[in-house]
Amino acid sequence: MSDLLKRIAEITGAKGLITGEDVHQRPADWMGQTQCNALAIVRPASTQELSQIMKICHELGQPVVAAGGLTGLVQGASASADEIVISFERMTGIESIDPVGRTITVQTGAPMQKVQEAAEEQGLMFAVDLGARGSATIGGNIATNAGGNQVIRYGMMREHVLGVEVVLADGTVVSSMNTLLKNNTGYDLKQLFIGSEGTLGLVTRAVLRLAPRPKSDNTAMVAVSDFAALTDLFRHVSDNLGGALTSFEVMWKEHYELVAVESGRHTPPLDAGEAVTARRDLEYPRRHRSAGHGVDACRDLRHQPANQENGSLCRPAEELR
Repeated sequence: MSDLLKRIAEITGAKGLITGEDVHQRPADWMGQTQCNALAIVRPASTQELSQIMKICHELGQPVVAAGGLTGLVQGASASADEIVISFERMTGIESIDPVGRTITVQTGAPMQKVQEAAEEQGLMFAVDLGARGSATIGGNIATNAGGNQVIRYGMMREHVLGVEVVLADGTVVSSMNTLLKNNTGYDLKQLFIGSEGTLGLVTRAVLRLAPRPKSDNTAMVAVSDFAALTDLFRHVSDNLGGALTSFEVMWKEHYELVAVESGRHTPPLDAGEAVTARRDLEYPRRHRSAGHGVDACRDLRHQPANQENGSLCRPAEELR
């Protein structure tokens, strides 16, 4: 073992360092189709450990690559044979949650789903959501400024980060763990690190903003004949539903027919042959708003002259099950 790795092992202990053939047993992507080729995988258990590790690597000119849940599709966490992978799999804790201030303080390796579930236990929600929620980590979400499924209503990851703690390349710890929604004091240092993909520093802890949990969640699918009708539909539901529109997903004809019709694995919710299919999700925070309100707004579109000739079809979620 090199002097570098011996010094790191003194900091992390045996559990915090993976070397040799054990490194190659680790996948380098979420599908497990490639293996990790790094010099070593270092697994710090705290900000202080990472600070000491980065100080040593900086001193010796050792390049490092940060790795989260490996859910990215651009090989951003791939490391070469002369690089060290910094894995945050031992820093997955939920440190605290404030149901009044609607904040949650977490470690960087916490999976998104774990954060969401902790918020739900308090009747709240962490609004950023991805299909890879069970594996994607908060640190990775911050580093890439993730958007996700609900960005239309709730915005990018940047809108949900109140504070961060970061270790710089030389081991310096920068702590800006703000817990206040309204804070206009000094420089907003966290914005430098959100979306920087680890090039300016490695996030170790974060304070995240939570939102009230919606009282209802409704989905509708609409088929339209062309792209002009699709944009009309988007504007119509946006105007009539205010802030209730959470997501708006478009499926082209070829994709929809391949998955829903030709595969034979599903009962098609809408007939084949339409040019474009859109799925839209709605959330209502107040109990007195009926679930049918969003469906009514969708159905209203069929009665507008500009869209009658487009032959749009709309079905609420209960008809799709």
